[in-house]
Amino acid sequence: MLLQGYTVAVVASVSRSGSRLTVTTRPAALTDIFKTANISFSQPIDFSNVFGTLSPGSPPSDPAGRTSSLHPEAAFSRAVKPVVPDVGLSYVGKGSNDFSYRVSVTPTLSRLNWSVQGCVGASFISGQSCVPGKSAGGMTMEATLSGYIAKADLSGGFDIANGRNVRSSFSFLSSGGVAITYQILDPSKGDLKIPVLRIPMSFNVPFAVAGVPMLLKVSFALLVTVALSSKNSTVRGGEKLTYGGAEAVTESGGSDSPVSNTMKLAGSFITSKPSVTLSSAAVEVASQMKVGFGPGLALANILGYGDVIVAIGQRTGTLVAGLPCSAFYLDVSGHAYMEAQVAVWRIASKPVLLFSKEYTDPRAEC
Repeated sequence: MLLQGYTVAVVASVSRSGSRLTVTTRPAALTDIFKTANISFSQPIDFSNVFGTLSPGSPPSDPAGRTSSLHPEAAFSRAVKPVVPDVGLSYVGKGSNDFSYRVSVTPTLSRLNWSVQGCVGASFISGQSCVPGKSAGGMTMEATLSGYIAKADLSGGFDIANGRNVRSSFSFLSSGGVAITYQILDPSKGDLKIPVLRIPMSFNVPFAVAGVPMLLKVSFALLVTVALSSKNSTVRGGEKLTYGGAEAVTESGGSDSPVSNTMKLAGSFITSKPSVTLSSAAVEVASQMKVGFGPGLALANILGYGDVIVAIGQRTGTLVAGLPCSAFYLDVSGHAYMEAQVAVWRIASKPVLLFSKEYTDPRAEC
């Protein structure tokens, strides 16, 4: 049995205990919905209907730091009860090494503004602002990653024959921007490494393809690495980047191949605030903005992914040797992949590299 409404699921079992009826479901694939079909679609994305969801098992956010959905009805079916709980459009959480963060989005019809603010040795007051403090090692770090997705259009197609998805493709066309700024203060000599942190809240936009409810999911991850070789170090830097173009991939026969597109990139380094380090130091801050789509609400239903990864690095000179300087580099890359569906099995392929650019600051004196 296939259940379909705001979401799509396959009934795995049904049991009754007295007057209580329990229906157990599993995520539905397109091959559960169609046995033979040739589907093409092109869908502009209306971000004003976005709503947030948390990964299973994630701790709740600080209620004082939560921003409510502008259109909470997007997360409701025609039934009285919501399909998913309304968890708002922001989340405050914690990572390793005394790291706290807040992620939030602000939607309009054609644009989704996003922000990730991270702190080490600091705390959030009412979930809204990062108040400086000191970590157990004495280090203080504030980093803000912000950006937007605008003028987004999702297009693609599926060829389904005899219950098998024999060919899939998708293209996510958009413009966007990513800005990263950071400030690190450390009275001692220390290192910091925050492994890849996948933020458990995703932001979701509903739409329909051939009458099937679909969902666009936007999620984020970040990474921070700091190495200081002297006491009383101050490191500041950042970048501003804009991009525009399509991320596209085709899956056929269990393998993925990129579709040739040109991604336009432009930006600059933020060097207005000086860094002061008695000895050399190194910093890297990276962000991943990931977009996926699939039928229904379940994360397991995602059929295709695309991402933009931005990593900024900074190396400082040795002040005591007369080198009060900084050198910056920036790596920008994009990836995509589709899932191959063979019978009831779902096989995720390796991400296909769509573009990769490296930049250095030509004004660097180090």
